[in-house]
Amino acid sequence: MSIDGIGVAYPALRGMGKTQKNNSGTGFADRIANAASVVRDVKPAYETYESANYKIVPNNEIGRFDIYNKQGEKLGVFNYSDIKIRQDSTTGKQFLISEHGTMSYSAMVMDGELKDALQNVMGVETLETVELQGFTLKTHSGTGIQYLVRDGEEGRGGKTLLQSQADIDKYELLAETYLNKYPNLIESKEEAYTWADLEIRGLAQHTDHGIISMGYDGMAYNDNSNYKNNWSISFSGDTYNLFFDWLQSYRESIEELQKFFAWQDMFKSIGSYDKWIWSK
Repeated sequence: MSIDGIGVAYPALRGMGKTQKNNSGTGFADRIANAASVVRDVKPAYETYESANYKIVPNNEIGRFDIYNKQGEKLGVFNYSDIKIRQDSTTGKQFLISEHGTMSYSAMVMDGELKDALQNVMGVETLETVELQGFTLKTHSGTGIQYLVRDGEEGRGGKTLLQSQADIDKYELLAETYLNKYPNLIESKEEAYTWADLEIRGLAQHTDHGIISMGYDGMAYNDNSNYKNNWSISFSGDTYNLFFDWLQSYRESIEELQKFFAWQDMFKSIGSYDKWIWSK
């Protein structure tokens, strides 16, 4: 990529040199600085590329790739500067990650096909490989589906990673569970997919009678049959991480967890919830 950039800029550099020879006020250092500026201003001109399972669409003005699957669903938006392999030292798995600011990032598993597609569209033989830092690979205990979460933002979720047909089947089954069990809470398959995704990422839990939702600043329960059983809690600080760890040990008693009193001992022990509200 750097070779292409210099190749484009080189004629401009030669032209500047000829002009500046006649300008006694411009020295060698100035010419080098001007040449470097030209190189920086040259934008890459990538073209759309399609493989068997991926379609990579460049936006050369903005400097990013939109990546789609073969069904036309957008998988993520990735800045050109973030196109590198991030490898998890524990599992050896490789990822493509692009950070778009606070609480916003795109992430995908970097399989062989995606790697080849990116190399082809960018015209390079290999992609840079770095150690995965600032993110942790986790596994949803209910389905075994993995997700990637940015460190320190566990209460805001992460990115679900569907890596096989088995993962897709489990995801579909979980969505069907939400759709069929809660007709008074969920109106469409799209909503059911959203709830399934939230559960995989640790932000929801389904019970026999309703849905527990949770996040960095609170949690709530919504009952499918009787709204008077609904409740919510607001909290702050690191409470989410504490209660999430606690929840993993009590999943076998999940039907009790839809009742607020089941949480009282836990919240008393950590002493960090601001208020709780019963539905009227």
